[in-house]
This record gives sequence, C-alpha cells and structure tokens, in this order.
Amino acid sequence: MIITDMTYIGDPQIVLHEGVYYCYATSFIKGFYVWKSTDLVNWSEPKVCFDATKHWGDINFWAPEVIYHNGKFVMHYTARISKNDRTLYLGVATSDSPEGPFVDVWGKPMFDLGYSTIDGSVLVTDEGNYFYYSRDCIQNIVNGIKTSQIYCVELDDTLTRAIGEHKLMTTPEFDWELKSQSYGKLWNEGPNVIKVGDKYVMNYSANHYATNRYAICIAQSDSPLGPWVKHPEANPVLSCREELFGAGHNAFFMSKEGKLMTSFHVQTHPSHPGEDRRTCIGEVRFTEENGIIKQEIF
Repeated sequence: MIITDMTYIGDPQIVLHEGVYYCYATSFIKGFYVWKSTDLVNWSEPKVCFDATKHWGDINFWAPEVIYHNGKFVMHYTARISKNDRTLYLGVATSDSPEGPFVDVWGKPMFDLGYSTIDGSVLVTDEGNYFYYSRDCIQNIVNGIKTSQIYCVELDDTLTRAIGEHKLMTTPEFDWELKSQSYGKLWNEGPNVIKVGDKYVMNYSANHYATNRYAICIAQSDSPLGPWVKHPEANPVLSCREELFGAGHNAFFMSKEGKLMTSFHVQTHPSHPGEDRRTCIGEVRFTEENGIIKQEIF
C-alpha cells in the first residue's frame, strides 16, 4: 500500500500513459490539477490542467475521471453552475495531452435531468460504452430519506454524448451502507466498473464522505447494466483499517508491470475527519468462491 503526500484532495484517479502516471482529483480550486509520477511513490507538484471557470461551471468542481480514447484524453467531471443553483451537473472536456489544457466539449453540462448528478465514470466494452454516475442525495428522496443512487447511461463513441435511457443500478440497502443515517442521508456514489473474467465488478462508496465510516464496497453482475448483486460476505472491501480511515471513491488502473491497481482517498486526520483527504494506492486481487467475487486491496 502506498500512502502518498497528496493531501487536501478527494476522489483520486490515475492514468498511465507512455510510462508516466497522471493523477487527477478533487482539489478545491476553480477546476482541476494533475500530478505526475514515474513510480507511484514520488509525485510532482500539482499543475492546473483544466481551468473550468472558463466554461459553464462556477463552483464545486469534483471527481474528475480521465480516459484515453480514440487519441483524446476525455475528462468527465462534476460542477455547479452558480452558488444560487443547488443542482450539480456532469460535464465533459477533452485534451490532446494528459497534462491539459482540457477544454469543455459542449459549453454546458452533458445532460440536465432536473436533479443533481455527480461522480461520472466510463466503462468501454466491445458491446458499447457505459457511463456510471450517482444521482446525488441533495435532490433525490427515496422512502422519505435523501439518498444517493448509482445510475448508468450509454455513451456514443466519442464518450461525450449520452444516448439511450438512464437506468438505476444500485441503492443503499444493507447494514454496511447505512452507517450515516444520523445525517438523514444515505449514499451509493463514486462508481467504477471493470470486467473480471466473464463478470462485471463495480466498486462504489457508501456512507458520508467526510467521516471515518466512508467505505469502498463491491457489487457484481453478469452484464454492465445489471442486475447488480451485493454479497454481504464480500462487503465492505475497505473501511476502517489501521491508518486507512474513511477509505473511499476509488478508481482502477493498470501499472507499468501489468498489475491491477486502484487509487482511493482516506482521511488525512482521522481524529477530526472532514474534507482533508489523502491519496492512497494499492494493488487489487479478486478471488471467486461459489460464484461470489471478493476483493482485496493491499
């Protein structure tokens, strides 16, 4: 496990390109930084890769995820149009370089569903391109409780336009996902999906992000569009463990050595948890027994 010096961030995601690792994260600026490394241990000073205020966003620039596709670096990200508009939207920007500058594609959000959407993540397959995101709890009431749920919609081959129907994937329902009910809210957010053998695995995060109860969880499916099954004996994947309090919002990537890795954040100061989080990196191992996929991050 690599515990980096990158703090006061959230939602880190790493891309390997031409022998260099690039890390993007929620970084509390008017857009997004990028950090560079050749070994995952030593990271450069942050550099602005996307000045998002030059486009439609104004505040709350969250959860950037970058994918290299068809010769372009495509970043999906979250933002709010103004301080007076509570709705959070998903945008998309592209660049010819992993260091940017990224430029917003549409000059407006990718779509407006009339409620907040955050935490976009892409899965590219031979059958189609799938965009997972969270319908945020601030504008989503389920059974009388503000609830974040994970949805999916297909994308065109540019990964910039949604096509088809937005479909519900998961909702908080098990004990390990209900640890923050005292806030009057429930969370399934931060989805990231990969294919493992002939099955699909979704990592997602549950509970309140600014607490030590935030946790990386796992669901599995035979199809990118579900149904998704959450096995109690496999969950949570990573919660409170030694110094790794509040582990959450992870993203898979491959190392130079061909190992499956994941980046995630933990609380920088577990004794007083909040928005100050630290980037961590671990290797991923999946095992399957009686049809149940379990995951280890080490």
